[in-house]
Amino acid sequence: MRYTLILFALLMMGCSSTRTTAAPPPVVAETLTPPTPQATYAGDWEVTISDTPGGTVTGTLTLSETEEGLAGAFVAGGSTTTLRSVKATDEGMRIEFYSSEYQTDVYIQLEGGPEADVLTGKTLSTYDTRATRK
Repeated sequence: MRYTLILFALLMMGCSSTRTTAAPPPVVAETLTPPTPQATYAGDWEVTISDTPGGTVTGTLTLSETEEGLAGAFVAGGSTTTLRSVKATDEGMRIEFYSSEYQTDVYIQLEGGPEADVLTGKTLSTYDTRATRK
């Protein structure tokens, strides 16, 4: 019986194999980069409208993001005019407001993306206009 136990123990040792399992790969914290802020036209722009009947007009266009989109004001010659609308277009943006000084609706079409520092275009489809981000 003693030999039977020893034989059994030897058989068990021979049949059992040492299994090694690979350690799971280490958990590496994923490095998350913060999302890149979306480019926007919001901010202050120095605007020059050249060679109008009243001469060259300069002013500051101040735009801000709202829940409804862009809004803002145009400050020129000491007066502040609230913009009626500011809309992004395929080419750039279109700005509309009423000028009490000239008693007319004014629209400015500027070309360039929201990441640009300089936008160019026309006011009333006639007057060369340049907006430079401050």
